[in-house]
Amino acid sequence: MSTARHALVACLGVALACAKPEAGARTGPRLTVRWTGADTAAFGASATAERCDTLHLIEIRAISGDTGLGLVLYDSGTARPGSYPIRPPAAASGAAPAAALAVRWFSRTAVQGFQGDSGQVSLRRAANGDLSGTFTANAHAINTSGRLQLTGSFEGLRVKPAARGCVPPPPASTASPRDSTAPPRDSTPRVD
Repeated sequence: MSTARHALVACLGVALACAKPEAGARTGPRLTVRWTGADTAAFGASATAERCDTLHLIEIRAISGDTGLGLVLYDSGTARPGSYPIRPPAAASGAAPAAALAVRWFSRTAVQGFQGDSGQVSLRRAANGDLSGTFTANAHAINTSGRLQLTGSFEGLRVKPAARGCVPPPPASTASPRDSTAPPRDSTPRVD
């Protein structure tokens, strides 16, 4: 599994682990999704949108209990209205505008995790700045061979600065290029 894939799945896992279960609210910012394929289900929950300036992205999350979906929009962190093709995270992060998607839930015996590899997010911005949109995606299982087809929407999202989990860029090396004892600069973002 690639570093980018690990990072996306780890971010969604941390967000799910740290999130408070939804208290049944049906108003306010919301994301709904249906999927078919390896499993068939529908999911809807309160949603958030956070901007990470250092990574130039917007992360949209909806979590309820042990089920969650994350969409990452790569577009300089501005979330411009338009189409964002869904790609695997390694390809999406370097091809703005683009999007990445991950969904997970607990089945009776294991955590089921899927990652988007194709599809599209259509993003709209209201006059008051709220984001809404629709998405379709094809996703593959992280640890098995299953596939899903997802269709969803979100509405009423107000983008806020990332409260946690926004990774800073790697520090610039202060060592001289001739200093053979200096460790190589690591360009992989840390997931704390």
